[in-house]
Amino acid sequence: GADAKNDISIRVITDHIRSATFMISDGVIPSNEGRGYVLRRLLRRAARHGRLLGIERPFLVELIDTVVGESGNAYPELKTKMAHIKMVVGREEENFLKTIDQGLTRLNDFIASGEKVLSGEEAFKLNDTYGFPLDLTCDILEEKGISVDVEGFKKLMQEQKEKARSARANLDVLGWVDNEVEGIAEITT
Repeated sequence: GADAKNDISIRVITDHIRSATFMISDGVIPSNEGRGYVLRRLLRRAARHGRLLGIERPFLVELIDTVVGESGNAYPELKTKMAHIKMVVGREEENFLKTIDQGLTRLNDFIASGEKVLSGEEAFKLNDTYGFPLDLTCDILEEKGISVDVEGFKKLMQEQKEKARSARANLDVLGWVDNEVEGIAEITT
């Protein structure tokens, strides 16, 4: 109650670690697509809000005990899968903290350059290559009086989505192709 921004971060972390714990217990693992992508974004957003609170070390794993303690009686699978959940969360958080440090270095170099607008291309690269969320980029640069070409970022994001959609569609078109080789049907992709 003392600081509204901190309260928001605490709520985000609490909600996201609870959701992530349940997702992992249901067999979801962090990835770049589908449910795995949602899980990755939840964990990364929670870790980022930890940074906003001044937590510089991996901490999400420690919160799993609380989630399991609060929900483990109603959902006993949380207790049986707790070690696996902690391993997945710990690995993802450490990977994110490494990439966010690289992104911060790149962002600090940009700030030092004295430019007043971060290009959509650079914001996209920070997001795509370093997993550095656009909202974090905007927040950090706004504090320094620097703006971000959000429209350029969105355009590049849309292009990436269309390429991914097209690639998936091409895979669907291939489907199953029967090639009779010595009486055995082969799958070609």
